[in-house]
Amino acid sequence: MNTNNLGRIIKERRKAKNLTLKRLADMSGVHLAHLGRIERGERFPSAHVLRVLAEPLGFAEIDLFKLAGFLSRDESVDRLDKLKKEIKRELDDTLGNLHKKIDSL
Repeated sequence: MNTNNLGRIIKERRKAKNLTLKRLADMSGVHLAHLGRIERGERFPSAHVLRVLAEPLGFAEIDLFKLAGFLSRDESVDRLDKLKKEIKRELDDTLGNLHKKIDSL
């Protein structure tokens, strides 16, 4: 991911959380000017900065690391998501059939 996209994402999330740059700086301990440079795409945050920004911005650390390009999206995550959906669908079908059988008693 390029710096501008990550900065834009951080800025959008900050605004969605109704946080000012000053408030985010206070919450994270990252200098206000540095945050501004990150949002404008002039600087790229380190792993440490991403870690301290994650909680106030409502991100999981791993998601910010992936957005920054420090980690790649693992195919096993995609497979796990697909498996969860399949299991949920099977459980919904099974419970629906069980309810029908109980109602017919």
